[in-house]
Amino acid sequence: MSDEKFLRRDFIKKTSAAAFALTATNFFIKDVQAAESCQIQTRQGIYNGFIDKRGVQTWLGIPYAKPPVGNLRWHAPEPLEPSNKEFNAKKFGASPLQDRDPVESASMLKQSEDCLTLNIWRRSSKKNQPVMFFIPGGGFVNGGSGDPLYNGANLAASHDVIVVTINYRLNIFGFMNFASIDSAFEDTGYLGIKDQVAALTWVKENISEFGGDPDNVTIFGESAGSISASLLMVTPAAKGLFNKIIAQSGHLAFYHVPEVSKNLAEEFMNFGGYKNMSELMKTPAKNLNAIYVKFIEERKIETEIDYFPTCDGKYLPAHPFRALKDGAARDIKLLTGTTAEEYRYWAFYFEGLLEEMQGFHELLTPIFYEGKFLMAKELYQAWEQNHLEGEELDRYLEFANQLDWRVGQELAAEYQSAFNDVYFYLFSQKSPIEGFGSCHAIDLPFVFSNPNEELEPNPDANLVKQVQAAWCSFAASGNPNNDLIPTWKKYKVDDRETMEINSKAWTCHKDLNVYNLAILRGVYEDYLLD
Repeated sequence: MSDEKFLRRDFIKKTSAAAFALTATNFFIKDVQAAESCQIQTRQGIYNGFIDKRGVQTWLGIPYAKPPVGNLRWHAPEPLEPSNKEFNAKKFGASPLQDRDPVESASMLKQSEDCLTLNIWRRSSKKNQPVMFFIPGGGFVNGGSGDPLYNGANLAASHDVIVVTINYRLNIFGFMNFASIDSAFEDTGYLGIKDQVAALTWVKENISEFGGDPDNVTIFGESAGSISASLLMVTPAAKGLFNKIIAQSGHLAFYHVPEVSKNLAEEFMNFGGYKNMSELMKTPAKNLNAIYVKFIEERKIETEIDYFPTCDGKYLPAHPFRALKDGAARDIKLLTGTTAEEYRYWAFYFEGLLEEMQGFHELLTPIFYEGKFLMAKELYQAWEQNHLEGEELDRYLEFANQLDWRVGQELAAEYQSAFNDVYFYLFSQKSPIEGFGSCHAIDLPFVFSNPNEELEPNPDANLVKQVQAAWCSFAASGNPNNDLIPTWKKYKVDDRETMEINSKAWTCHKDLNVYNLAILRGVYEDYLLD
C-alpha cells in the first residue's frame, strides 16, 4: 500500500502531537492536585493514592509484577515479593513501548519496558464491591491505561464498583513468537496475555483491601481488550480469576497459529540484523523499539494483524472457538456485541477506506490472513444477492463488517449461550465526526463517560448513564437490566435477542442478524473449529 494513502494519519501525527501532550498533561495534573490522600496496605506494599473533588479514591501506577527488564525480558511475568515499602500511587505508570501514534493517546505519554502496572478507582469504602477489570485495546501494538479515554474516575463515580485498568506488554515485547528462533522463548507469542493473568492474580490476592470482592470480577475490554477477554474465557491458567466478561468488538478468531507467527519473528530478526536471541536480549529496549518502529513502516497494513496472540495449544487453546463451543467457559456469564460500522474507524489511518477496502481486506480479515480461505469473491457475490440496496462500496464495507466482526461475535454468543447467560448488543450510536458513523470504539466514551475529540467530543449524558448502569449492573449480578433501560432479554439460539443501543432508544430485536449469520457462519465453522 503506497505511503500517500496514509495522509490522514500523517496529518494527525504532524498536527496533534504537541496539542495532545499538553492536554494529556493537564488531564493528569487536574486529578493529581486532589485535596486529600488515602492509603491502602496490601501484602506487596503500602499505596498512597488521592481523593478527587467528587470523593473518588484513586491509586495509579501500582506494579502488579516484577519489571520485565534485563533477564526477565521476553519471559513470563514474575510475582512481586511481599513488602512493607510505601509507594506513591498518584501518577500513571509508563505506557508499554510502542510507536508514537496520536490516535492512540497512551503512545504519546512516557514509555518504558518497565510497564506492568495497574490503576484503581472507587467512590465508596464499602466492602465486597463488584470489580470491573479493564483491558485496553490497540491491536496488541499500541495503547495503555494512561489513555484519558480509559480514565476510570467517571465510571467509578457513577456506581458502587471498583474499577481497575492495566498495562500489558505489546508488539515485539509481548506478542512476537520467537519460539522458532530459540525454544527457551516458546511463550513469547502471548506474553501480553500472561501479563493480564498476572494482573488478575494480583487483583484476586489484593483487591479486598480496596473494598473489592475477589470472587466477583468482571473483565471488560474493547478491540484487543475484547479479544484478550475472550481468549481468557477459554484459558486454563485464568480459571477462577473472574466470572463475567464484557467483550466489546473483538472475538476468538483474532489469533495466529505458530506456523504463521514465527514467520514475522524471522522477518524481524533479518530486518534488524540479529543472529540469535542473545543479541536481542543484550540490545537496549530503546534501540529495539526504534528498530520495531522502522519495521512496521515496511508493513503498514499488515501491522494491524501481525501481533495477534499465538494460539499454540500449550497456554492458549489451539482452537479457541472450538474450546468455547465445547464448554471451556461454562462458568462465565457473557455480555458482548459490536458497533454497527466497525471498519469505519480505520478511516483514521486510510483516507481511501471505502474505495480500497476490497483491495486490502484480505490483509485485515481474521478469516483470510492465515491463507486458508480462498473464496472471498464467491462469498461476497452470494451475500450480495440479498444486499443490493445502496452503493457497492457501502455494500462491501457492510460485508466486511459482518464477516470479520459481527458474525464472529454472535457465534461466540451462540456457543456460550448453551452453557451460561449471554446478553448481546449492537451499538448503533453514530460519531458526530463526518464519515465515522457507528465505528469501532465509538462505545468507549459512553462506557467511561470521557469525551474523545477523534470519536465523540460530547457524549450524550443520558446514554452515558444508561450504558454505565447496564455495564455496572452486569458486573454486579450478571444481568444488565436496570431501571434506565427497557428489558434486555437473554440471547438464545431460538430467538437471538439483540439489544440495539443508541441515544434515541434501546430496542431489543428478535433474530436481528439471522440472514448474515446463516450465510457467513460456515466460514468460521469450516476453518476455525478444527
